[in-house]
Amino acid sequence: MYTEEQARQLVIEAGLKLVKDGLVARTWGNVSARCGENEMIITPSGIAYDILKPSDLVKVNIVDLSYDSNIKPSSEKGIHAAVYRMRKDIEFVIHTHQTYASAVAADERDLPYAPCAAYGLPGTDRLKRHVIIALEDHPDHKKFLLAKHGALLLGENMEEAFNMAEQLENDCMEEFASRIPSMDEDNWKQINVEKYQTKRNPYVKLVRDKFVGECCRAGVTVKPYLDDFAQMVGPDMSVIEYNHAAVRAELLLRNAILVKGIGAICVGKTEDDCEAAASIVIKNCAAACYVRKAPPLKKLDAFTQRMVYLTKYSKKKNG
Repeated sequence: MYTEEQARQLVIEAGLKLVKDGLVARTWGNVSARCGENEMIITPSGIAYDILKPSDLVKVNIVDLSYDSNIKPSSEKGIHAAVYRMRKDIEFVIHTHQTYASAVAADERDLPYAPCAAYGLPGTDRLKRHVIIALEDHPDHKKFLLAKHGALLLGENMEEAFNMAEQLENDCMEEFASRIPSMDEDNWKQINVEKYQTKRNPYVKLVRDKFVGECCRAGVTVKPYLDDFAQMVGPDMSVIEYNHAAVRAELLLRNAILVKGIGAICVGKTEDDCEAAASIVIKNCAAACYVRKAPPLKKLDAFTQRMVYLTKYSKKKNG
């Protein structure tokens, strides 16, 4: 069992590794470590991993979720606490938004190596209840999918938790390839995306990959299959023919669009906003390509998450 000092240091290290390995974007995801019979150290809500200090982390009682700090712990503290209560062998928990696991989780089904907890809005009791059910039904598993959200990895230490994340991503990559063995190559047109910079959104990025290309060719408005897409991009993403005026008009309404023959154009008021939107567009396009029967997020859920993000989390992240 970790001491409090060890737990704080390891959680800091884990947060930096999550970002470095591309397992999360912005402040999404969370990390915790057990430090005592009834306590854990967990990442706070809405503070970027690259500026976290050990003193920013919050010690939470895993029985009643109480904490003695002016800093608010992660909204998913209930999930982490449930893991520690139910699994005495677990000392470290990470929740990721890794690409292939998230895309596969959008299909809302169990895999042999990773049960899938049913969907619930982030930070809600409903999501916590669904995770507890998955833990009860699969007491020997350490890798779990969270429907339309991401993954939950358990370890006897930090190293094992990250090993679980790597194994899950590799397994989900193979699962993805078994359903979609190949995609057509795209002949992208060259454009200067800097002309879509505005005072409101001075940063712009052009994204071109096989998932974006597939969605561009399909020409159908892309729905939110992942809740971080709903939060940061919005309740949908248009696919349009290339026309300068049309692109500018669409980017007034949303910060990412798909343009046939061009790719995804993402904009943001900070470079970090823009990069995060780009990574989330790729992930949601992958999910849209993979899903067969599972529906996208409900409109109300998508709008709710978008508004919460705009009025709360983006302000935290951008200071």
